[in-house]
Amino acid sequence: ERIRKEYIENNYLWTGHIDTSSFVPDCTFTDPTLSFVGVDKYVQNVGNLVPIVEYALGEDQISNSTLLDITLEKEKGYIQTRWNMIGELNALFWKPKIDVIGNTKFWYRQQQEEEMNDNDSSSRTAVQVYFYDEEWEIPAGLALLQLVTPAGTIRRSDKER
Repeated sequence: ERIRKEYIENNYLWTGHIDTSSFVPDCTFTDPTLSFVGVDKYVQNVGNLVPIVEYALGEDQISNSTLLDITLEKEKGYIQTRWNMIGELNALFWKPKIDVIGNTKFWYRQQQEEEMNDNDSSSRTAVQVYFYDEEWEIPAGLALLQLVTPAGTIRRSDKER
């Protein structure tokens, strides 16, 4: 449910707003363009990128992270999402549009957490993501080419040909 909320309420693919408590501090984040380790690094990277994205989106801020599918693969230890990231970069004079379909696997671990109450302690199971693995349905070069071409020029998925 927390992952569903990241797409539906937080529009996280555009805003970067995630519930950082859902991730272990040394989580590995990877997508077709980069890979890095650490929630703190994620927050730093998003902090650098969001102002650029907000500028490019322009006054209307037309962007959406549509959750197309979400599946729990309990035996394998991950939740897989399929999504469509759409944004109109209206501040740029050639009006490019980002329209990428992708998949993300949120690999998780269950850990016991101790809770201290006034009179006793108890434990609960916490689930946290240790590996964020994002893939796009088109090559990274084509997705990035959407930034420098007019809207609709580049396909959004190789699966929809």
